[in-house]
Amino acid sequence: MPELVGDERFAEAAPSVQPQAEADNHGADDHADDHTADASSAPLTQSSDMSAEAAADAPYSVWGSAFRAALAAWVVAHIVIIAVQDLAQRVTPKYSAQMPNGPQIFHMFNQLYTWDTAWYAGIAQYGYHGVASDGVRFWPLMPLTTRAVAATGIGALTAVLVVAWAGALLFGMLMYRLALAVGGDAVTARRAAWLSQLAPGAFVLVMGYTEALAGVFAAAYLIAIRQSARRAKGSNPADQGSMNQGSNRQVWLWHAAGFLAGLGSGLVRPTGLLLAAAGGIEVLRQWRDPKRHLAARVLVAISPPMGTGIYLLWSHHVYGNYTLPYTIQKLEGLRGTYAGNPLTSALDSVNQVGNGAGAFTLVLVVTSIGLLGASVRRLPVSYTVWAAISLLAAITAPHFSSFARYSAGILPLLLVAALMTRDWRRWAWVVGLCTALCAYFAYQSFIGIYIP
Repeated sequence: MPELVGDERFAEAAPSVQPQAEADNHGADDHADDHTADASSAPLTQSSDMSAEAAADAPYSVWGSAFRAALAAWVVAHIVIIAVQDLAQRVTPKYSAQMPNGPQIFHMFNQLYTWDTAWYAGIAQYGYHGVASDGVRFWPLMPLTTRAVAATGIGALTAVLVVAWAGALLFGMLMYRLALAVGGDAVTARRAAWLSQLAPGAFVLVMGYTEALAGVFAAAYLIAIRQSARRAKGSNPADQGSMNQGSNRQVWLWHAAGFLAGLGSGLVRPTGLLLAAAGGIEVLRQWRDPKRHLAARVLVAISPPMGTGIYLLWSHHVYGNYTLPYTIQKLEGLRGTYAGNPLTSALDSVNQVGNGAGAFTLVLVVTSIGLLGASVRRLPVSYTVWAAISLLAAITAPHFSSFARYSAGILPLLLVAALMTRDWRRWAWVVGLCTALCAYFAYQSFIGIYIP
């Protein structure tokens, strides 16, 4: 399949050049520590649709390539995970799909509705007051979107999968575009799209989880905060020519896109507000911008906490408690605490017997830390800072709970993995192992052993 292996076998015959994003983002007065890639260690081969400038100048061509790459990965991921859920349905006793104290769900894709999917479908159908009291820990944008889709007459159970599946495809497309924005070529972009769908924890994209929407917002936000900076450099307020006016309009469109993506991120997941770290770094990097653009960047930077704040204000209005969506996680039977000791979690994983999920999770933890280290040299500092904070939040989850899922949503780690696997032999091993682990964690979740 050409979308799987790409054309990297012929990369050595092509000229090796500096990544376009590095050339665009680092002028004489730019910060020297914000490197997109290390040309001596990771040369990238340019092709017709690979640079950030090409993406801007030929958007239809780029988005067509993004759609093809994402669709191929999306189809493979869905075939694998739906086959796994079918296998899990045949296990006796079958793990039930239902909320606590709620009706059992019976569906042809029954196991896809286990765990959080049942909650989001239930909240969409009955509201927060129609589910168990701890349902407030589920952020509102996924059930609200599901309810809107269900209003077409297809019902909440079908709608929650429609939202997740459509979101997963768009997420893959944006990962392709994000890889181009950091200087990757077409091969790297395809890798990124595939990893977004087949990372070990990405099986939840086939379920009704928030990860699909969260990935869309995070990718759009990361693209926007960098593209607005690139376009602003080419926009001179003193020049009123039509080209500069068009460039200036594009800057404001990127600001608007970043603001909306940030709001969405803050409304879709408890950790969505962490994206503000990346936006804040870009504010510091672009502090020489005209005041109106700097003010816009500040708004973009604070938009993720603003989104979270909207939900917390609603929580205070309804329950009389601003922080209830967070503090309820400390209840026994849920997380039990905000953060656990990662050393204790590591020992628990080593000593775990039975299904082996603990050992595989520990491998993912070590791999994620290694990818974070590699991102320091290869990605913008704003991306790396957000990845570091997100990884810290995932590692301190008690017992590394749901680490596979959390790490699959840290997009800079996927980008670095894509940059490091341009050789087709290395890529074959990586995508094969990722697919196997994705299927493994999915099966363990569908039979009720592993908490996704």
